[in-house]
Amino acid sequence: MSKVKVDSIKTEPKPKANIGLRPYYAETDKKFVQYLFYSTYFNMVPKAVRVRLSSFYIAPIWILIYGVLVTRVPKLVANLGWSREILFALQALITLVVFGGGFIALLWYTDKFDITQRVLEGIENDLKEPDAYYRGAPPDDIRKGNFWVLTLNEEVVGCIGLDQTLSPVLDASVKHVPYVRASQRPRAVDSTEIQEAEWKKTAHYMAIADDLIRLVLVGTLDIVRDVVYKVRGITQAQVDEEKKKEKTRVLFEAHKPNEASVRRLAVKLECQNHGLSTVLLKRVAFWAHANQIEYLYADTDELQTKMAEILVKRHGYTHVETKKLGYFRSKSTYKLDVKLWMSKELERRAQEKIVADQLKEDEELKEYE
Repeated sequence: MSKVKVDSIKTEPKPKANIGLRPYYAETDKKFVQYLFYSTYFNMVPKAVRVRLSSFYIAPIWILIYGVLVTRVPKLVANLGWSREILFALQALITLVVFGGGFIALLWYTDKFDITQRVLEGIENDLKEPDAYYRGAPPDDIRKGNFWVLTLNEEVVGCIGLDQTLSPVLDASVKHVPYVRASQRPRAVDSTEIQEAEWKKTAHYMAIADDLIRLVLVGTLDIVRDVVYKVRGITQAQVDEEKKKEKTRVLFEAHKPNEASVRRLAVKLECQNHGLSTVLLKRVAFWAHANQIEYLYADTDELQTKMAEILVKRHGYTHVETKKLGYFRSKSTYKLDVKLWMSKELERRAQEKIVADQLKEDEELKEYE
């Protein structure tokens, strides 16, 4: 058998990643920053569902409802003379609806009413115009802060802000809309868009399916809401009135002249777990030290456990407090002594220089061996 000589394939080295950190440019960076913010939050929807399932309220009530339905319903229909096979199929259907449908409903509710609200808090407030919010408009605005973006090969993959406002910031995203029950909501099938669609039959059937799903899901929530309100002895009108007062809810508390807060730390999903958050957090700390800010604060919610771990273990933040914001939501505050951090950072860099100089000297000595 003849031997065939195969030339070795030469592979070109992969181009080195070009990482950059620069101030925010309003005209070109806004859509990228907003995308980073809401994409990282919506990625936490499954985690938000797990938090609710692990709570004291959801899982036991869910199991209780299932237990009642799976035992009572077959007994009620047994008088109709149905066979054992049909009763078994009914129990399987109840199981599928309660757990499958319930999970879908919980996922939908968490996405639409919880995570979406957190996203709107950012998009409708400081991230609406990051340049104007974080840097202010001197001389009328005495705000002192900044906003940066992290780039990878000229693509924006991270962002962070430093906020020092000396007066409370009110939440502009809180806009009260009276609650509308499922039966009172307009149907998609009657909308002009469906009537004028190019593929009318397809659009019509999809609209019917959309109306049916929304009617079932929202209708179920209406029933649960009615039961909860009845137990608590309140009405929907009272709830709507209370929500009107939330229009003055404080989003960010005022700072002292020597304090500031880290805001909107986000890294693109594909670029996480590569230490890029460290680059952003160090930039904020250096800027704070250069501008006579002695203490930095950072807030995390119950979903941002990874960020909290990074703040404490990698950057020296200490836990200050955790506040409950409802049955499931909470906010934890962390604090950094900027002067202490700077002294440790300079000490670390000095130690690294000593090690680097020693290695260089060792390499030079090898030439004379």
